[in-house]
Amino acid sequence: MERAIAHLNIVGFQSAVAALEDRKLLGRPYAIAGGKGGRAVVWDVSPTALKGGVKPGMALTLAERLVRDLAVLPPNPAACHRVNGLLETVIARYAPVWQNDGGGNLYLDISGTKKLFGPPADCTRRVLKEIKGEISLEMAAAAAINKLTCKVASRVIRPVGFVDVHPGDEAAFLANKNIALLPGMGPLLMRTAAVAGFREIGEIAALSKGEAVSLFGKRGLLLRDFALGIDDSPVENGAGKRRIKRRADFPEDVLDEEIIRGALASLLENGGLQMRRDKLGARAVCLTLVYSDGVVLSGREKSKRLLVLEKDIFAAAERVYRKTADRRVRVSSVCVSLEDLAPPGYEAELFSFEDETKEWRLQRALDLIHDRYGKGAVMRGIVPRNYCLSF
Repeated sequence: MERAIAHLNIVGFQSAVAALEDRKLLGRPYAIAGGKGGRAVVWDVSPTALKGGVKPGMALTLAERLVRDLAVLPPNPAACHRVNGLLETVIARYAPVWQNDGGGNLYLDISGTKKLFGPPADCTRRVLKEIKGEISLEMAAAAAINKLTCKVASRVIRPVGFVDVHPGDEAAFLANKNIALLPGMGPLLMRTAAVAGFREIGEIAALSKGEAVSLFGKRGLLLRDFALGIDDSPVENGAGKRRIKRRADFPEDVLDEEIIRGALASLLENGGLQMRRDKLGARAVCLTLVYSDGVVLSGREKSKRLLVLEKDIFAAAERVYRKTADRRVRVSSVCVSLEDLAPPGYEAELFSFEDETKEWRLQRALDLIHDRYGKGAVMRGIVPRNYCLSF
């Protein structure tokens, strides 16, 4: 049976949900931001604000200078969770297996559904039509035989539209696309590609195996396969393989550790809130730092039990940061990822002691405040590193 995968991509998911909640926002410049003040970061932007130069990951102070009448809205995880549920209700009618990566990114495995809903292109169009009619959301979508081709195709035509890549046409479709669209092309590999003069995905596909390894190291063969449209990764059904990823790009490269750790704290607070709203916990915390000279350093800590509370997530992230940030070079961006997510269920050790019960009550109270009044209502303070951190 030939594989058939569809990818749905809602660009600016949080801003799109905000417009669903308040139709007066349509056509206005607005941004979703995790609080206010000098270290607040833009999470998402409306199409109008995007045209004005505001981008996700930008410092809120800079965004407000670029667009004078920019409306700043708090995150609304409850509404995003509700819309996610509505999306899954629609796609469940057509796909026996689907993967919801959050933020408006969904993969549908519609292999074997041709007799019920027609060819993959027809099935995908039916899904789009129902989502638009029932939820009032428009998006970019693509159908192909694997996830990688779908992802690139939907990124090519977004914010809205549909692309159908016929089986066997993967390499030809990808050949003339910008190399930056190829999954796995991080900042360091992009620098290597630039030095080699590569601009299109087809130029990587044309490399021999030896040339690919020589240029891109141990990831060379995988990148070459990707460039040829080869990808056998499955659509993961359920939350076990999910991750929640947050990234902040600094408007100017920074050396001040307080600013870096402040951004890290803001990212973790936002990601942790979404994780708990989805009733999940993380078994691993990953941190990536991109330096101004192109060097990328990553660290990861795996836990024996699920991390759910903010204090536990921050403690793990702080340990990873201390091990990873060992260079006195300016930082361009910081990215955190909560990985190996799974439902907590009942874990007796989490409820064994009175003080832990109080911590859970405090966490629930904080989450309720954030849901109701926005992320800026209560913010974690970042103290100098030579002080004892109470994470």
